[in-house]
Amino acid sequence: MAKKNRIIYLIFILFLIFYSSSIDCLANSLWRKVENRAFRVGEKLTYIVKWKGVVGGTAVMRVKKIVKISGRDAYYVTLSTRSSRFFDIFYKIRDLIESYIDKQGIFTWKQRKKLREGKYRSNKETIYDQEKHQALYKGKKTDIPVYVQDSLSSIYYLRTQELNKGDSLIIDANDDGKNYSVEVKVIGIEKVATPFGKFKALKTEVIWKREGKIHTETSQIWLSNDQRKIPVKIERQSKTGKITMLLKKAKF
Repeated sequence: MAKKNRIIYLIFILFLIFYSSSIDCLANSLWRKVENRAFRVGEKLTYIVKWKGVVGGTAVMRVKKIVKISGRDAYYVTLSTRSSRFFDIFYKIRDLIESYIDKQGIFTWKQRKKLREGKYRSNKETIYDQEKHQALYKGKKTDIPVYVQDSLSSIYYLRTQELNKGDSLIIDANDDGKNYSVEVKVIGIEKVATPFGKFKALKTEVIWKREGKIHTETSQIWLSNDQRKIPVKIERQSKTGKITMLLKKAKF
């Protein structure tokens, strides 16, 4: 009798293991899969940052490692910006943006911002529940579109897409608790000179819209015309002048 009970117990345990594995496989199969040949762990892109044509600092985009978040593998990526010693005298900048991007589906799970600009100090965090389609920011929940992006993950997602001259792409994004529709237009192909070298690049125009209205100044991103689609140049016209980022170094 005891032996029979042990056999039933073992069958029950095996059933639970099989059932749990099946549920996990089913859950994973329900998530979208985005082919990514553009970036991988270890990538480090270093830029010089110009303001009104004058070099004012550096920016670094890094794909640091794979971490677990919400039970899934995610890229931990960062964007750090710092002003030069000379500009520190007038306006010191030490910004850090961190994003956790789903490895399989290339969408965001979490973003943190640590901003240090002059006397301005800010620490922000947004947690994205991609199953319940809600974002948590400053204790308030907001409904979000399926597979929403944040301000940094949207760039990495854009890099995975097939882009050609004349194409237009809409990316659903959420930033600081607000939803946006990001329109990316591929204007054409241009030759771009950077400190890292010359590139044949796709010129794109990026427009952030909220409730149908343009929210921020339009920016342009030049992506290398290959499978990596490296942002070799980024340009934005702000109220204080034109800001330009040019690729200085790259490690893959």
